[in-house]
Amino acid sequence: RVVFRTDAGALGITLSPVLAPMATTRIVALVKQGFYKNIVVHRVVPAFVVQFGDPGGDGYGGSGTLLRCETAPKPFEPLSVGLALAGRDTASSQLFVTLSRAPHLDGEYTKVGQADGDWASVAEGDVISDASVLE
Repeated sequence: RVVFRTDAGALGITLSPVLAPMATTRIVALVKQGFYKNIVVHRVVPAFVVQFGDPGGDGYGGSGTLLRCETAPKPFEPLSVGLALAGRDTASSQLFVTLSRAPHLDGEYTKVGQADGDWASVAEGDVISDASVLE
């Protein structure tokens, strides 16, 4: 489980290594390295998605290392967590949390787990002041 301390309070995600073993391993490593500290939430689409994980804050950057897609026909339900892409096998560090059912994402994006907390209260420009792994 990862806890993000944000302007909107503490928000969590529970990672599923069964769904995406490479991606969850990478996310845990990035959290432990402090990668998500002081990261800006760069995209919020009400009733759809909250996205973060770009150090530049504009949605075009990442950790510098790409991941292969680990897609599966798993549904993106409310509070599903996935990896953002700019094309096949381009995931890096950007995560998104769905705020509603998003069937167009099913099988197209790597699903890494489930979020908890009031992600709908997050606003674009909010800052993740820190993140930690609870083992």
